[in-house]
Amino acid sequence: PCPDPFLHCHGLHEWAMQYHPPGAPPPPSARYQSHLPLRVDVDRDVINAAVERRGVRCTHVDALRFFAPAAGPLNHHGHELERTDQLRLEQPGCVHAHMDLFKLSLRLQPFVDAALVGECLECALDARRLDVEASPYDGSEYGLGVVPVEGAGGRKLYRERQVELMERVRPVRERLLGAYDDFLNLAFDEDDLGRGERDPAPERYARARPGGLPWRKNLIDGDGEGGG
Repeated sequence: PCPDPFLHCHGLHEWAMQYHPPGAPPPPSARYQSHLPLRVDVDRDVINAAVERRGVRCTHVDALRFFAPAAGPLNHHGHELERTDQLRLEQPGCVHAHMDLFKLSLRLQPFVDAALVGECLECALDARRLDVEASPYDGSEYGLGVVPVEGAGGRKLYRERQVELMERVRPVRERLLGAYDDFLNLAFDEDDLGRGERDPAPERYARARPGGLPWRKNLIDGDGEGGG
């Protein structure tokens, strides 16, 4: 993974999901957010301006799939990404990467300390809080505040909270990596590593497209086009 954090994304992935320039079809991800209204000071023009201002700098491969198709070309890290790009783009400033820690801790059960799983959950919840507060949605019904990243003051606040969260998550991530190392070293002899008889899971080679299909329905076949 990239060792240096990217601290200039400003959480615009949520805005890219609702990007709707003139003449473009409605963003597919709008149906996932029907339970949360937009903030009263945010409309379609505000969303479009925020996304178009300097484009989007999203490094999270899974998040890209939920972009509006029109927002894909505005992502500085690529309008389409493959699962293998995750190794190149994963970086410690990403709030979605913090959320992934909980998922990854669950995959290691029962070979991981329950307290560590709980810490991963707390990190994920705090990351999701910042994620929603920096979005164009009104989360006040759930006790959430607002980080107005469409303005300079909001972007500054987002960066400050992003750094604070990154520093808090760092030791938790290191402990989870250590837990995986311990499990792999205990479960496998060094000579056995790399001797797997199965091919890698096909989703490893899936491509993320804005507005595209889930990984397992969007596999790359031999000619480089999306397979079934």
